[in-house]
Amino acid sequence: MAFMDRVASCHTWQPEKYRPFLIDAEIFGHITHEFAQKLAKFPQVFVVDEQQVTLYPSLQSFDDRTEKVESVIRQLVAEDSISRWRDEYYPVTNDWSQTPVMKLDRGAAGYFGIRGYGVHVNGLVRTASGLKIWVGKRSLDKPNAPGKLDHIVAGGQPFGLGVYENLVKEAAEEADIPETLVQKAKPAGIVSYRCAREDGLRNDILFVYDLYLPEGFMPRNTDGEVEEFYLWPLEQVIERIKSSDDFKFNVSLVIIHFLIREGYITPDDPDYCSLASGMQRQSI
Repeated sequence: MAFMDRVASCHTWQPEKYRPFLIDAEIFGHITHEFAQKLAKFPQVFVVDEQQVTLYPSLQSFDDRTEKVESVIRQLVAEDSISRWRDEYYPVTNDWSQTPVMKLDRGAAGYFGIRGYGVHVNGLVRTASGLKIWVGKRSLDKPNAPGKLDHIVAGGQPFGLGVYENLVKEAAEEADIPETLVQKAKPAGIVSYRCAREDGLRNDILFVYDLYLPEGFMPRNTDGEVEEFYLWPLEQVIERIKSSDDFKFNVSLVIIHFLIREGYITPDDPDYCSLASGMQRQSI
């Protein structure tokens, strides 16, 4: 295994298996042919043909779009065509600066292939023996990636919250990190990817932060989503990413992003250019 295997796994999708999802003639996502047929049963909400799926043109306002699509999603959840209702909304937008055209329950985001956003925090500790990273083990009860290794703090970016607000919320819930420490988190760029996963087409932008924590700080999970925390030397994290798929797929991508930024992976690495370009979603 190598870093490139982890990066490549974040950029594997087959466009021919999807139809674009359009709102007002703009593509906002991609839908599998199978799921498109399920949406065809709701002709007052979706116009479905062989090439694309279009939100019904008469739905022009944010509220109308959200309400009508939500009614469909709830029916599809009831018949198990969508795995679950998350009761957390994602903005439907093609750019972070763009006003959302509607909001969509997080549980349906992958089915529509919309752009998702999230925050990921590298929890770092400087010690006499070298740099260490806090690693969380996801609860075995998590519906997605149970038991996988994760960041100390990571989560989706819900509709209606600013990124910093979400960072504070996630830090409190996942690791009991007080805002006085969260304030020291440094924005460190973004990673993006598009790939088919068990929860649908993931088409995400992750806002990355580096947070250097005191040696004496001990994270404590408060929402039941993390089973255990480990403080590992950077070398151990690198070896685990290279030798296994124990880390959640996008966590590996964010850590490789850190290694490039901080010079642990250098231009003398033959994969350097491919790794660096792999930090961002590839065009169709």
